Order: sequence, then structure tokens, then C-alpha cells
Amino acid sequence: MDRNALIEILQREGNLKHSFNTDEIKSLAEYVSIEVIQAETILMKKGEPSDSMVFILDGLVQILDGERQLAIEQTGAIIGESLFSEEATRVADVQTIEPTTVGRFSIHDFENFLGQNQPLALKYREYFQAIRRARAEQFAAENYSDKRKYLALIAHNNMKESLMEFCGIHTNKLETFPLIATGTTGSMLYKKTGLCLSKKVASGPLGGDQAVGTLISTQNICGVIFFRDPLSSHPHHADIEALGRLCDVYQIPFATNPQSGEAILDYLISGKAERELIPNQVLQTYVQGQKKVVEAG
Repeated sequence: MDRNALIEILQREGNLKHSFNTDEIKSLAEYVSIEVIQAETILMKKGEPSDSMVFILDGLVQILDGERQLAIEQTGAIIGESLFSEEATRVADVQTIEPTTVGRFSIHDFENFLGQNQPLALKYREYFQAIRRARAEQFAAENYSDKRKYLALIAHNNMKESLMEFCGIHTNKLETFPLIATGTTGSMLYKKTGLCLSKKVASGPLGGDQAVGTLISTQNICGVIFFRDPLSSHPHHADIEALGRLCDVYQIPFATNPQSGEAILDYLISGKAERELIPNQVLQTYVQGQKKVVEAG
């Protein structure tokens, strides 16, 4: 199948045609790679990083949870839109029933797309997120509350290799924590160390730092390891400062280089983080002040 056939199928099948015009679909197709998969092949495996999605261009696949068949999908279907959700790993297997041709769109393809045409790339991201939300509502467990405390792994682009080297050295320690990071970092982490994220966020400039900050405020973060590039300017510098400030407010260990990162790992593993913290007088004063404002109102 050539590029023109790919474009024709994306335009004709499925629901893309209802939300995007011909030129917009052609732009997406530039970043989609074509793969031919044999019958009875696992196309996506439960538990692996959700770092790509596929468009079924020809053939038939089934979505499985163990031995239970959840759905059958055919030409025009979009599978793996959790690429744009908070799910860090796939929640089901996807297996071809017959020889199948797919178009694959990865996290790296999206980043390239974002660099060339940010408005359109973000429009597609919102579209796929909407699909994911609609599907998730069908399977969501009622009254679920996440009680886990994640260890956040963050790095500026120039520091990602340093973070991977750090994680490779401390894999045994890191595997004891539920991990949270961006999809790109999570994909690199899996390839370098075999470690999988438990939750993922968008990249820093797209709100990832703020998302981690939200989890700090809900007491879902036990520590933040953020390898910062000290020699470059960053468009989301205010978000980085806000993340550090929240760590101070809630007394969350915050490391910015390998040495302090190792110290935090040892501290968290020792169990000392579970003991009663030194009271945060500033926070207590603020909470009391807010309470008086409410009572006065």
C-alpha cells in the first residue's frame, strides 16, 4: 500500500472525514507509517507502553482481555488512542484475525507533527482524546479513587539521556515505585531499562509540570526527580518554578541532578518519608487564614 492509498482510506473510512478536511488528513498521513501484519499476530500487548496508535487500513483485529474478546475492529477503526490519555500502559491485547494493514502513529511522530504544524497537531490530539474519553466511560469503574503515591521522573530534552543513565543504574530501586513521567520519557525508559510507567502526563510545555503539581496537591506524589538543564532557557519556566514551589508547600522531596536523585531514592526506600513530618508552619498559617476568610464571609 502506498501513501496515496493511505490518504484515500483515511478520507473514506472511519470518522476522520467528519472532523477534518482533505488537506488536514493529508498532513496527518505524512507522519503515519504503513505496516503489514500477519494473521494471529499480537499487534499491541497488554502492559507495554501506550506510545503509539494505529489506523486499521485493511483487515480484521480483535481486542482481548486474557481469553475474553472485548471487540472486533475492521477497516477505518482507530486503536490505541490512549497514546493521548493518562494511561501509561495498554490495558488489553490487540491481535490480528487475518492479514492486516495498519498505519502507525507514534509519540515521536506526534512530536514531529507538533513541531511542523502545532495548531493542527493539537486539534488531532483533542480529537483522539475525545474518542478515548468516550470509550473509557464505557469501562470506567465506579467511585474509583487513586490512592497511589507516584515518583515523578522529569527531564529537559538535553537531560533525558542523563535521566536514562540514572534510571539504568537505579532500576532495582525505581521498580519499587509507581512511576509517572511524560509519554516520551516513558517510551525511552521502557526501551533502556524495561521499566514501565504507572501514569503519564503531557510534555512540560503542554502542561505536564502542572499535571504533576495537581497530583502533589492531592497527595499522590512521594517525590520528584527533575533533571533540569541549567544552561538553556525554557518557555515553560514559570511552570517549573510552580512545581518546585508546590514541593516546598507539601514537603515533597525534589531532586534536580543525579546525586540528589540518588539521595531521594535512598530516603524514600528507607521508610523515613512515612514518619511524621516537621510541621509546615507557613502552610498551617495559610490554611487558618483561609478558614477565617470563609467564616467571615
